[in-house]
Amino acid sequence: MLNKWLVGIALGMCLIIVSCSSGSLPDELAGNAVIAVINNEEVSLDRFKIEFEVHKKKFRVHETGEVSPEELLWLKNRTLEQIVKNTLFRQEAKTNNIGISQEELDEALLKAEAGYAEDSFKKQLEFEGLTRKDWEKIIENNLLINKLINNFVNSKVSVSDDEMLRYFEANESRFHKREQVRALHIMVETEGDIRQIQKELQSKQKDFSALAREYSLGPEGIRGGDLGYFEAGQMPEEFDNVFKLKINGVSDIIRTPYGFHLFKVVDKIENRKMSFEESKNQVEQVLLQDLQNKAFQKWMIQLKENSVIEINYDFLEKIN
Repeated sequence: MLNKWLVGIALGMCLIIVSCSSGSLPDELAGNAVIAVINNEEVSLDRFKIEFEVHKKKFRVHETGEVSPEELLWLKNRTLEQIVKNTLFRQEAKTNNIGISQEELDEALLKAEAGYAEDSFKKQLEFEGLTRKDWEKIIENNLLINKLINNFVNSKVSVSDDEMLRYFEANESRFHKREQVRALHIMVETEGDIRQIQKELQSKQKDFSALAREYSLGPEGIRGGDLGYFEAGQMPEEFDNVFKLKINGVSDIIRTPYGFHLFKVVDKIENRKMSFEESKNQVEQVLLQDLQNKAFQKWMIQLKENSVIEINYDFLEKIN
């Protein structure tokens, strides 16, 4: 898929800023010898060696023993292809005055870092062998690539309602809603508490919602324990039996690492096929993804055909 491919591009772009050893290469290949020229921009052998070593680590070449000549050739070609793509992307962005503002970068950095807890972000950088500056460059390159491809590929692709309807009618079985239940939930810390609540329910002294508001430790307790509608698989597997309950049925006591639970099912929606209107957004995404992939491949071919790319295969053959 295009999105996964973009992640690979971004990673490839970041490799040129990561230092690593190149001691396995012959001495005569050291230095600033040129291994490729891309639209008059020289790619030094040093730059190639850095990315080549990172690709070796990425594909765990050193951990699998001897590398066959075929595998080594594949790895060298993959590294070179990545360098060519990254260089063409950067050149194309520069030619078309596409850049990333400091505001865009700062916003992306904040969002990316927000996904880590406390000092785990710093530990992650250390684990990957990146400085913060390296990481910021990776994010910036990722943003640049996405903006470039959105401008030249994605923005030029669209899907009509007729196309979506035809796809939906040909693939109706793929679009359906799974069984859903609406349930009330009570969670308490001890078995004694949950058994007491169970007795009060059986004696009908209070209804389930009132007991949830009074005793439940879950955040939905203030709403009478109302979890709303959810599908099978959305909740922990310990709760799967809730789907076997009839409407107004109350579960047996369920124990989890979080405490002791009771559920009451108040409504059920059976598994059913979705209408076209319900499926429209999903259909559009499927069709757009396919069209964008094809448009991207065509754009990439044109980009290469309009470029002058020279490779020194003698140097490439000697690298091991």
